[in-house]
Amino acid sequence: MQNIETDVVSHQPAELQSLGRRDMFRLAGAGLATAALSASGMARAQVPEEANTESLMIERKGINKDIGVFNIDVLEEQAKQKYGHGTYVFVSHGSGEQWTLAENRRAFGDYVFTPHRMQGIVREKIDTSVTLLGEKLAHPIIVTPFGSHGLHHPAGEVATAQGAAKSGALLTVSSASTRSMEDIAKASTGSKWFQMYLNVDEGQSKEVLQRARDAGFKAIVFTIDAIGQGSSDEYMRLGNPRPWLPYGNFTTGSANAFKTNLTWNDVEFIGKITGLPVIVKGVTRPEDAVAAVKAGAAAIQVSNHGGRALDGTPAAITVLPEIAQALQGDVPIIMDSGIRRGTDIVKALALGADAVAIGRPLMYGLTVGGAGGVNSVISFMQRELVNTVLHSGVDSISKLDGSHVRSVRRA
Repeated sequence: MQNIETDVVSHQPAELQSLGRRDMFRLAGAGLATAALSASGMARAQVPEEANTESLMIERKGINKDIGVFNIDVLEEQAKQKYGHGTYVFVSHGSGEQWTLAENRRAFGDYVFTPHRMQGIVREKIDTSVTLLGEKLAHPIIVTPFGSHGLHHPAGEVATAQGAAKSGALLTVSSASTRSMEDIAKASTGSKWFQMYLNVDEGQSKEVLQRARDAGFKAIVFTIDAIGQGSSDEYMRLGNPRPWLPYGNFTTGSANAFKTNLTWNDVEFIGKITGLPVIVKGVTRPEDAVAAVKAGAAAIQVSNHGGRALDGTPAAITVLPEIAQALQGDVPIIMDSGIRRGTDIVKALALGADAVAIGRPLMYGLTVGGAGGVNSVISFMQRELVNTVLHSGVDSISKLDGSHVRSVRRA
């Protein structure tokens, strides 16, 4: 497989104007700040020194290869070598002192497995399928909404979509994607949902939601915890060094301001505009989960934004059992934040989740291997999932419950 190729597309501003917006969004590179887009579609300088120089647009094709994944920490280190330091800090860090980021991982250790032996389970016949909102999926692993895939690979979310489709994973596309939702939808032959940050401009929110429906997305994931998303202390110390990339779903390349004064009426608003099921993402309290369902949510996503929202909140796996208890199976539950192994997935399923969503591990796979890397990460997760279910003594993930794990929390 070839390494990344670099082609000069144009040197002249007049020619740049003839490029389509979506073509220009192809120009984002992993760990490389592409030329930014102004409202007119012209390239503009990234730093003052560029202001009076000739415009240059570069297309990077990127790699697409299967990779050997056996440990996400090792994969992260491989991806780190490809990122600039500032980009790596932006992607890998949580908010503040990153207590919640670390707690998301540590808290999986509060539960241990209780293997059930001699049950005659045939590994190859273990059923990992799950049905979510009427769609049957081969396994319970979802690509969680994650913005700006152009930071990881030149093809951005198009490569992610291709890798997810190959693996049979449900794809969730962020409204803060580098590529447009239409381009991403065309690249995916699999199931896909669209994640929405409501905008302060209600008209803009309506337009984006209607486009998502028309592009073929089957549900809307409404994120409710991005109302003051924090940065790590190290990222702030470095001066917020993330490369600027355009947002492919907005005419100016900028998502403008997220709406922060959210209410449960917004769930009804999204459902009314699109006619699609709404998944409420960012829930960490049982009463909020119940309120979301009363407001019309078709599913709940238990999440603390991967430790990127408010530092000092509990791990998602910690609050999952009480939320599952409160909902009593009324709607499906998805869990994200901290999952790095198939063993983590089984713990989440046993504690009440119907499916899990993966973020950073897939971005590391995207960086190292493109679409093939995304597929490789999901395949690794699924292999460990099947192996762990085999030890649990059941032939279907639907039979996992609290009897298959035991709490060893210390007061």
